[in-house]
Amino acid sequence: MPEAATVERWRRRIADDLRGSVVPFWMEHSLDPEHGGYFNCLDRDGARFDDKKHVWLQGRQVWMLSK
Repeated sequence: MPEAATVERWRRRIADDLRGSVVPFWMEHSLDPEHGGYFNCLDRDGARFDDKKHVWLQGRQVWMLSK
C-alpha cells in the first residue's frame, strides 16, 4: 500500500497537469463556436485533421467539465 504522502504527491501532480495543460488545451482547440460541441481529431499542436465529432467524446467532455 503506498504511503499517504506518495498518494498526495501523485494527486497534486495529476491535478496540476489537468489544470495547467490538459483542460486549457482542449478548451482552446476543441470547442466548436459555430455549431457547438467539441472537435476531437486534433494534432498535438491543436490543429484539426478531421471535422468529425464522435459522440463518446462529446459525452466525456461534458461529464469532465461538469465535474
